[in-house]
Amino acid sequence: MNDEGAMDFQAVRDELQKGNRVLLLVRHAERPHIDHEDPTFGGALPITDNGKRMCEDFGRALKGASTDVQFRASPLRRTVMSAEFIARGMGIARAEIPADEAIGNGSAFISDIRAVWQLFRDTRFFEHMAAYMIVGVQTGFAPIEAAAATYEEYVLSQFTGQLGVFTTHDVFVASYLCAKGVKTDWNQENWPRFLDSAVIVLEPSGVRRYALLRAGLSTRATGV
Repeated sequence: MNDEGAMDFQAVRDELQKGNRVLLLVRHAERPHIDHEDPTFGGALPITDNGKRMCEDFGRALKGASTDVQFRASPLRRTVMSAEFIARGMGIARAEIPADEAIGNGSAFISDIRAVWQLFRDTRFFEHMAAYMIVGVQTGFAPIEAAAATYEEYVLSQFTGQLGVFTTHDVFVASYLCAKGVKTDWNQENWPRFLDSAVIVLEPSGVRRYALLRAGLSTRATGV
């Protein structure tokens, strides 16, 4: 899981110390298995106790890195909870965490959520997703390059702090990083683990840089 060129927490802290702004698009923490017949994709599932510990560890790894931290979450319970427990690890009491469908299943990557659910019910979901990364199109999904560009402009329009922690889902982390050319060889073995993140570094000059943050807090790609 040690992808060459992947960031770690110290690298994120270093970017902030240089005066750059950093937005993390974070996959949520560990959650129970999702029933594949659930069209909400397990929307009501919480994160597990282990997932709570992961989030607090994630937060502690960035604690004190910035005094200007902004949170945002996909509306599903597990993403909101992940943001809450990351904030707790950072020592931030009563963090404001707006729920935003446009960074989750209402994002630019999705063209037909019902069709995506049909793919999710299929036991070959990772195969379908790998094909999306390679070909750039997939049933239920918008063309990956255009979707990533729209997604990026949206999340940046909502990011006003120095450090952003926007909790979302694995498919969007993987798709975004693939479209940006950061990692194009996704498969079931190297899929984003819980709390792995897409990183956008914004320099004062206007330059944008992109990276994968391997949080190293989970060996699982799916729930318990």
